[in-house]
Amino acid sequence: QDVRAPSALAAPSCNMAAAAGAGAAAGAAGPMAKLTIWPQEDMLRLVGLLQVSGLGAVVASCTAMSRQLQVPAQASGRREDSAQYLQMLQAQQVLLSLESALSEAAGVTTPSASSSAEAWKSLQTFECSAMTAHGYCYGPDWEVKPGRLVSKKGTWFKTSTQFSWELSDQQRLYLPTGIVVPILQIGRVTAPTELKRHDWVSQHIRVWVRPQIVKMLEARCGTWFVYYPHFEDQGNVLIAIVDSWMKRTTQMSGELEPFEMIYVPKGLPIHLVGEAVPVEEEWERFRHQHVHLHRKIVLASPPLTMKQDKYDIFVGQGNDRLVLAGR
Repeated sequence: QDVRAPSALAAPSCNMAAAAGAGAAAGAAGPMAKLTIWPQEDMLRLVGLLQVSGLGAVVASCTAMSRQLQVPAQASGRREDSAQYLQMLQAQQVLLSLESALSEAAGVTTPSASSSAEAWKSLQTFECSAMTAHGYCYGPDWEVKPGRLVSKKGTWFKTSTQFSWELSDQQRLYLPTGIVVPILQIGRVTAPTELKRHDWVSQHIRVWVRPQIVKMLEARCGTWFVYYPHFEDQGNVLIAIVDSWMKRTTQMSGELEPFEMIYVPKGLPIHLVGEAVPVEEEWERFRHQHVHLHRKIVLASPPLTMKQDKYDIFVGQGNDRLVLAGR
């Protein structure tokens, strides 16, 4: 019994080995026969790396490689010179690549109208997500952080490095202090035209952002804030009952730069697109305890101003220019 025990224990292992061999043979006849070990379009490079003896060893390694390298292996055995052999392999590689492409094309079905519409919609969505817009910022006005810029004071997003007072409202977009702007990329100013503008160009930075950011800033053009108790509300018209300010942000007037506000003398009307509304922007609502007394307004037409010292003084809007000219 002691002598027969090892044989009895070994029998299951032999059966497992036999089963494994049978499975491997069945696999070679089935899915393994179609297995691609090396990409067909890259086969020429593999053949070039192998010598004749190495090519034979690889062919003998498995059925799949034997199938893929059958033609190069046969050619290598009867080649006359290396140049002719290489040309033959290149031609064979082109034929195999064409056969592979035709085989893949045969499996492609004509898309339905619905799938084409979905593909077109996906392409449009991808195109929109891949679009970017760029502009210029004055570097010292910003704190640079990974993936974003934070404004340290009221500043501009500009279409060029020109001074802000040289640009129109369509060429510059205002950003108040504390605004976080997501960015895609940041870089130095390199355009020759921009570098020649003035001595402060080197302190500017070029910024790439999503177009949605620019649209959001453009939507705020013509938007101002006023201290509501200083005005009489007549619907689409506000009349200053005391000397006051129109401000680009709800910050206290003493905290703002001259370009961020316009002085409004007592008695002058401000014509609006709609009624004055409470302040709702998150970056404006919590600046100080008097924000709730401010109102956001959108001007019906650009303000007409005159400069006195360093401040802009409001003198009217639109057709008011004719009245001013006659005074």
